[in-house]
Amino acid sequence: MMNKENQVVTRAAFLRETTTEMLENRQVEFVISSEAVDSYDTVFKMDGWDLTRYESNPIVCYQHKSGSDDPDNIIGTSQVRVEDGKLIGLVTFEDVATNSKAEKVFRKIQAGTLRMASIGARPSEYRMGIEADGEDKNVLYFTRQELMEWSVVSIGSNPDALKRNASSVAEIRKDLIPEIPAAKPEEKECRSVQEAQLIINKNRI
Repeated sequence: MMNKENQVVTRAAFLRETTTEMLENRQVEFVISSEAVDSYDTVFKMDGWDLTRYESNPIVCYQHKSGSDDPDNIIGTSQVRVEDGKLIGLVTFEDVATNSKAEKVFRKIQAGTLRMASIGARPSEYRMGIEADGEDKNVLYFTRQELMEWSVVSIGSNPDALKRNASSVAEIRKDLIPEIPAAKPEEKECRSVQEAQLIINKNRI
């Protein structure tokens, strides 16, 4: 089992059906995570989530701009829970008097223009799949991870989140799957001679 600190991995989250009562309370739910294999061939184990840090500061941002000097990029707060094998985030948006950007994002979600969110998680333990346990050996399993933040995002205008995620996963895989050593010059030469001899022999047949 491997571990690495300070490696943040982002994941797409999907909007759930919203009730009239939720809208009246300025609330929307997203499926933040599940144990499904994602497009990066990774899985977050549900029993590995640590929500302690997030619960002490449960902000929801717009486009992952948590470090921005614009306070309106923090558009609300959320409650996170596990339900039916999924991690669910219920965001409550700030009102228009407090934050006009939060109001606009909330209205765009209602209109169906915005429907995606993205989470940032810091994995501390991970491994490749164990076939004996029914897992895919080519899939990267995160077994302990800390929820750092999550944001409402638009896919097209948030390429940095996807880039950061791809590079993070690639770096973690590199730790788990050692590279095949490059052949030494003498080995390459020997292999070339053998291949040439095979071609000669084949032409003689």
